[in-house]
Amino acid sequence: MIKRLLPLILMTTLVIWTAGCSDRGTESATESGTLNLEDPFGGYTSAAEKPAFGDTELLTDAEADEEYDDPILLSPGVDLLTSEDSEAGRYHMRILWGKLRYDPNVTDVTDWTGSLTVSRGVEIIRRVIRFELGQDYIPTRTDPALIEWVSFTTVHNDGIAVDILIPLDPDAVDPEPVTVTFETGPYSRAFSLEELMSLDTIVYLEDSNAVAFHAFKLDHVTCMRGFLSGRWGYDENDEGRFRAVWRSRNGQAAGYVTGHFGVNDDGQKVIFGKLVSRDGQFEGFIRGTYDHHASRNANRHALRRAGGWFQGGIYDADGVEIGVLRGKYRSHPSFKNGFLQGRWKLRCNSIEVEPDDIDEGF
Repeated sequence: MIKRLLPLILMTTLVIWTAGCSDRGTESATESGTLNLEDPFGGYTSAAEKPAFGDTELLTDAEADEEYDDPILLSPGVDLLTSEDSEAGRYHMRILWGKLRYDPNVTDVTDWTGSLTVSRGVEIIRRVIRFELGQDYIPTRTDPALIEWVSFTTVHNDGIAVDILIPLDPDAVDPEPVTVTFETGPYSRAFSLEELMSLDTIVYLEDSNAVAFHAFKLDHVTCMRGFLSGRWGYDENDEGRFRAVWRSRNGQAAGYVTGHFGVNDDGQKVIFGKLVSRDGQFEGFIRGTYDHHASRNANRHALRRAGGWFQGGIYDADGVEIGVLRGKYRSHPSFKNGFLQGRWKLRCNSIEVEPDDIDEGF
């Protein structure tokens, strides 16, 4: 019988799983500095690590999201939609715009002033991302269905994380489909609620800016889930590496991931990683696959700059799968200049694979 996991709540949002009986050796892949593509978990161990693996840039990235006290929560009727007993459909959406990885060479300013509108329902801002004091801000909100912002980017990105609540319309026989519309000067797009069920999209613009959209539906009894964002590329030894901030569904930095990728002896493109809490305690292994979106005729140099996807499982120290993750990346010859964006989800009291984890992208 598989041992029952002992969940604890980390920062009220992230489940911490126990280290278990196995420590998988005494030296981790991060400590040895070598990449292992053949070991079941890439050579990583359950040993504790330095916070953020000693990566000061990763620590800085963790503070990018700032909690936002949305005054729209005081509007009449909003409290009914946000209550535990509400029958409203609940979605969470995270949007980033600008340079998805920091680029100190950018001098052109891009005006992203815009809005997010839901055709029927309420939007609540949970966090603002990299808003600079005196430059980027949220104008006073008066319409629960409309969020507006003033935002300018150069070397990096801005963004928002919002909850979207859709009330039932019991009087409507055939209600109009609900749409969520993102509008800015550089790029605009409308989404259906069906798309928000499991949204994982990055749009690259001609000026090297990009817009990243992630969203999922929040059930009343929801599995723990959230986002990850960070860097993906090659180190000075020409080996594939990635590192990321592990965020709860409301954007709080709850932990960190380090990992590596490459082609194993069987010719498979594989990824391995290690997840730790904010103070460096082991929380899980990551194992999965990845692939490029490059042209079939791309040479090795082109592949090192290609975009692609990754997906895999999250495992406890005994090798039991307890969650899933997936996302997209844009590689670079220097991993600090590449990036990744993705989502994760833990199982709900079960190790059974849920159909929507695979077919719908959770």
